[in-house]
Amino acid sequence: MELGCKADQSSPVRISAAAAAAIRAAVRQSGHNEACGLLFGLPGDIREATVAANVAAEPQRRFEIDPAHLFDAHRRSRAGPLALLGCWHSHPDGQAVPSRHDRAGVADMDWLWLIATAQAMTLWRPAPDGFDPVALNGPGL
Repeated sequence: MELGCKADQSSPVRISAAAAAAIRAAVRQSGHNEACGLLFGLPGDIREATVAANVAAEPQRRFEIDPAHLFDAHRRSRAGPLALLGCWHSHPDGQAVPSRHDRAGVADMDWLWLIATAQAMTLWRPAPDGFDPVALNGPGL
């Protein structure tokens, strides 16, 4: 279900082959549960995707990044050189578009949100009334 998505108003973001491969592997391994993790890089350039434990009560329908993973990521980001750019998660039985549950989970309006399925990856930026799509470029996209 698409939620409040508007035309792309952002500059394209590049994702490295390694980051895309890490996400794809985690999606394959997660089965019917949502996989999740964090995105590191520089503005406009996702260079790394980490994989976190999904600690949500209903991992088949929701994701919640392990708080210890998130804490370590913030510490790493402060140390540099790569910044914490956002999060990623999968919709294993759905489409690569934000759901109303995704919008309710936004804690940082500056984060990028990458949503992956077995076939696609899309990138989004939270907006007051939903998400705005962001063009995602990279190998195999």
